[in-house]
Amino acid sequence: MAIYEGYASVYDASGQRAFSVRMIEYLDQLLKIHAPPGRRWLELACGTGTVALAMARRGWQLTGVDGSADMLAQARAKAALAEQEIPFLQQDMRQLKFEQRCDLVTCLYDSLNYMLTTDDLTAALRQVARCLNPGGLFLFDMNTAFALETFWGGQAYFDDHGDLAVAFNTRYSPSRHRTTVTVTWFEREQDGRYRKRCEQHTEQAYPPEHVSTLLVDVGFEVLATYDCFTLRPPHEETSRIMWVARLARSSGYV
Repeated sequence: MAIYEGYASVYDASGQRAFSVRMIEYLDQLLKIHAPPGRRWLELACGTGTVALAMARRGWQLTGVDGSADMLAQARAKAALAEQEIPFLQQDMRQLKFEQRCDLVTCLYDSLNYMLTTDDLTAALRQVARCLNPGGLFLFDMNTAFALETFWGGQAYFDDHGDLAVAFNTRYSPSRHRTTVTVTWFEREQDGRYRKRCEQHTEQAYPPEHVSTLLVDVGFEVLATYDCFTLRPPHEETSRIMWVARLARSSGYV
């Protein structure tokens, strides 16, 4: 099963929505400090659309992009229910086809950790640079090697939500700084029986200096890095870094 295929239908119910809600408040804080030049926003890896819908209500001109058709189906359903008109596009962020220039691009919930090679990560960063107006901002968070080893290295987690139970089993490769998470969930069906499904997710950690170099190489200036959900700088036990970068010049890949 492809990632975020079956899991999309239970993603919010399994507790993942709580991260997006927390991120909305944090983004409000960051955007008061780092104001983009305009109101056009592209959200990469938008998932089920929680952040996109909240920010559209704040007056941003939002477009959401995700690689998973199933996650986008959830996002479109939520937008229709809220009577919000938000374009949601299915695209791979490494091969992004988006002609309109934006003032702000975000890629949240460690989605860039799914870029498993430097080539993949560079390709995604190039496409972001292509989509931004000069002076536009790119905000994204990434898990650190400390997080993958400490919290996602050989650990098991289980959440019981009544009609839905979710288990996470993790395996960490210290030589590659890479974690594989097997997500298994049991969902109660109408006949009372539980249906079992599972997906496998893999994340790659990158040294902050490596990420910074790649950003500069494609035309960005790093404005700030934060210990995510705070305004403090990262430290050796930071589990997630929030990056704020500005497009300083043409990326040369337009």
